Amino acid sequence: MFRVAFLLTPEYSLVNVASAIDTLRVANTLLDRPHYAWILVTDTTREVPSSAGLALACDSTLAELKEFDLLLVCGSFKPHKHLNAQTQRLLRRFARHGRMLGSMEAGVFHLAQSGALDGHTVTAHWANMPVYAKLFPKVRFVRDVFTAADKRVSCAGGLSGLDLMAWLVRRDFGPAFARRVANLLQAPWLREEGEAQSGLMALSGSQVPQPVQEACRLMEQRIDAPQPIAAIARKLRLSRRQLDRLFQRVFDTTAAEVQMHIRVTRARKLLRSTVIGLNGVAEACGFASYANFSRAYKRVFGNTPSRERRGPRGATAPALRLMPLFDLHPDQTQHDPERLL
Repeated sequence: MFRVAFLLTPEYSLVNVASAIDTLRVANTLLDRPHYAWILVTDTTREVPSSAGLALACDSTLAELKEFDLLLVCGSFKPHKHLNAQTQRLLRRFARHGRMLGSMEAGVFHLAQSGALDGHTVTAHWANMPVYAKLFPKVRFVRDVFTAADKRVSCAGGLSGLDLMAWLVRRDFGPAFARRVANLLQAPWLREEGEAQSGLMALSGSQVPQPVQEACRLMEQRIDAPQPIAAIARKLRLSRRQLDRLFQRVFDTTAAEVQMHIRVTRARKLLRSTVIGLNGVAEACGFASYANFSRAYKRVFGNTPSRERRGPRGATAPALRLMPLFDLHPDQTQHDPERLL
């Protein structure tokens, strides 16, 4: 029997946890005898509310948990508000004793804060990636849907819980069996380890031309050292003029302007969610000086970076067709310094 413990921290993603558990449940139904067992664990109240407002009743506290093969820390909004000193000590102890640990979405924040992920490769939701990479430099964050190793696993949130548990099923019973499980769950396909999250284009729809998607990904990958638009166009075997025409069609603006929006929106996330200094934020977003950063930021958001950190009261950002996708959860269109996603 392989025992998976789900540590639910307040405001965890309900769909992430449910899709993971149901994958294990379906696998059990196809076996002569159940192979997987799961338990819900808490370090707060017995009934832990999800980000949807629905609560799940837990079977055990983390301090009471003794037997498990994999502990998955599950979180979503405001993980830093739900840090628990005893939990941090237990996570460090589990890591020292060689236990298999993992994270779902922002549960990675708790594990990284404890030091249990130092030196390991893990993933997080793409919207949280820039913040976590700055906060936890000893952890290697990748943009994959999920990561899996002998002692550390992680998934990015949402339906990626299914993909991570399908990896576990595939490891134990082979790819054909994992596909049977996915078929019963009406999953059209299983994503493989190493498959990238969709990032900026996650909600943009199929009408966005492939060169525009690829260009945006290249821009996201090099925010701290922006590539010239002409160089990006060459990588895509286009002229700069051709690339700008495509961006004009999708965004109603040029590729350079979209690149600037990506950089300053990343800066806004760092300003709202970290205590990194203003010059450090400017450098992390590829600006040669704070003066250049401040001018660009004010042009896009209507207020300066220093005002943003105190709480923005400036003008609304200009309407760019895919603006909500630039690294920010829709809730962050209103200033909320406590929200990480």
